[in-house]
Amino acid sequence: MDVLRVLAVLVAALFVLGAPGLPTVLALRLRPLTALAVVTPVSAVLIAASAELGHLLSIPWTVLSPLVLGLVLGGLLWSAGIGRRRSRHTHRAAAPEPVAQDTAEHRVAAEDADGAAADGADAATPDAQTVDAAHDAEGAASSTSTATAAATTTATATTTTDVPETALGRLLATRRGRAATILLGLAIGGGYILLRALDMMGGLFRVNQSYDNVFHLNAVRHILRLGDGSAWTVGGMTTLPGEETFYPALWHQTVSLVVQLSGQDIVLASNLVMLLLGTTVWPLALMALVRTGTNAGPAGWLAAGALAGVASAFPLSMMSWGVLLPYLYSLAMMPLVLMLIVHLVRLAPDGEQRLTGGQLGVLMPAVFGAVALAHPQGVFVALVMGVPMMVWAVLATATDLVRRRPRAGIRLAVLVPLTALVIVVGHDIWYRFRPVEASAAVWDPNATTEEAIWQTLTLAPNATPIWLPLGVLVALCALAVLIGSRSRWLVIAFLAAGALSVATRSLPVDDLRYELTGNWYSDNNRITVMLATAAVPLLAVGLDVLLRWAARLLPVLRGTAGAVLAVTLCLAIIAVGHFSPSTEVSRTYLEREWRSDNLLSDDERALLLMLPEVVPEDAVIATNAWNGSSLAYAISDREVLNTFMSFQAEDEVHLLNGHLDDAQRDPEVCDAAEDLGVDYALDFGPKELHDRSATYTGLNEISESGAAEVVLQVGDAKLLRMLPCRGTDGSMNG
Repeated sequence: MDVLRVLAVLVAALFVLGAPGLPTVLALRLRPLTALAVVTPVSAVLIAASAELGHLLSIPWTVLSPLVLGLVLGGLLWSAGIGRRRSRHTHRAAAPEPVAQDTAEHRVAAEDADGAAADGADAATPDAQTVDAAHDAEGAASSTSTATAAATTTATATTTTDVPETALGRLLATRRGRAATILLGLAIGGGYILLRALDMMGGLFRVNQSYDNVFHLNAVRHILRLGDGSAWTVGGMTTLPGEETFYPALWHQTVSLVVQLSGQDIVLASNLVMLLLGTTVWPLALMALVRTGTNAGPAGWLAAGALAGVASAFPLSMMSWGVLLPYLYSLAMMPLVLMLIVHLVRLAPDGEQRLTGGQLGVLMPAVFGAVALAHPQGVFVALVMGVPMMVWAVLATATDLVRRRPRAGIRLAVLVPLTALVIVVGHDIWYRFRPVEASAAVWDPNATTEEAIWQTLTLAPNATPIWLPLGVLVALCALAVLIGSRSRWLVIAFLAAGALSVATRSLPVDDLRYELTGNWYSDNNRITVMLATAAVPLLAVGLDVLLRWAARLLPVLRGTAGAVLAVTLCLAIIAVGHFSPSTEVSRTYLEREWRSDNLLSDDERALLLMLPEVVPEDAVIATNAWNGSSLAYAISDREVLNTFMSFQAEDEVHLLNGHLDDAQRDPEVCDAAEDLGVDYALDFGPKELHDRSATYTGLNEISESGAAEVVLQVGDAKLLRMLPCRGTDGSMNG
């Protein structure tokens, strides 16, 4: 039975994450991997938009809303021909896509046609052989797969190089071969993340034992109960009527649709959506970035997916710490932000993977919007890495201009004002939307500057030990990218993320720390996880370059042996990361967030599952969010007095929280219970999250005071029914 429940939620989650955006993706006529990667953010932004439209137009919240909106948008784009490519981008079925751009002829032709910046392409020249020799001499070969270094295309592999064509090269020159490479990378990386996540969680049906999870689970129920998915509805769950605030609700909107569609419980739906983001959306985004934004060949694409879980900080820590599920949603799509920036500033190589202006015009607001709506701090992450990449593109294009390369002046005239505009707007966003200093400096540094640098280089999660073998691999791959790849912007992005990682780990609590890290509440955990977005592509492209160099020295690696070596090295790098002391320390902490009973014990969970059989649908239960009893809202689908630890409420609510056990002795308490419709109460004992105890004193001795009677008990967890009491007018209530 549990298997069927899981399958139902899995199918529903895949549908919600992909179906709304599918018509738009098809209309844009994207390449297959790019289409798979961007369908989730496109669906996400349609989900968010339809939620707000439904709120304004009083349309009940169902999956039909984003589906209809997606069909309309897709139809408009299809009829407008946005996705049609110009003739120079047209893919001919008779000529397979080059998969190993090993020759100078290919590079020079592409670069001359595109006029890309120096970091994306070298100068054009009519003498291809001369350029190839010079290029080899300086060791700056295009970063491609060793397994396919034998072929430029199936037609020219033996005529333009001395490398013999191989059966593997012919296979990888086909769509089927490229698809197999990508699927293998996804299987390795996604499978590794899945195994580690399940080991951390202890099961698909477990409840994360953290502060934020109470809000996230209850917010999904709030949407379903009200039939309104608006971000203002979610923000209003913990405020007084009329004082609703915006809350980034894309996570809750998505999970609510999965619950509706599958008919299963919120906990299972939340856990599976979380796993899909980490095991599928994240690796696909990384592979799309490497596939379309660099010259890496199949070994690079495979490595980008396979190494998706090599940094313990992400995605696993965001599946536990907090638990910051909206931030996980945002960062899982972050590689696509970098991908679009690379295409926008012309750092991406020319070819079939290059996005057209029309495609960029649709995808940029969709992807950027999805990242921002999932969690606004994703905007700050994009600024940290994106702005330096744009500045790098300006410098590279200025170098092109000095070297008198074609169209460099035109590109520079566009890039300079564009970059300046992004800097000005980004500066305003940075300061306008960050928290005030009083709430943004609550996290202290936990390392010296030297320790922070080494932790960053070794991709160590916050406050975990250094692991030099992984640091050596990162440094080696970064050096390979600098010397042997035109995707040096990867190093720029990594340095930018790394600088902030060092700052948050080591800077003392002062104004500078707030200036740099206050946008994330100076939370070391939130900031250090952004490293993975830059580190995984850097490792992938660097590995691709190293394998290509190895193939030059050992021609046997240009065939099947090279492919086997590529997979073996990916597995070896995963093993290096997996057995690091930082991973072990992180694992211990993350498991505690799932496997403890700090928030909700097994007995308490069992009692909540039984509540619908005892408590009427219109009843209100007095609860304490700090001890997990307020999860009766999400798990039992019953109204509760308090949905979260932090909330605004009427004076009567606060009165009952402190004195409900006095209902038999205090007529005002009796009246308050009657007015709010409180018929039941949950007593989960004095133990609370974060080592608190008995916060709501009105629930602590309610069964002993005679105000209520026990009607259901599992272990020490009790459900109590309020007994009739006398109000201020002398009449009996209840």
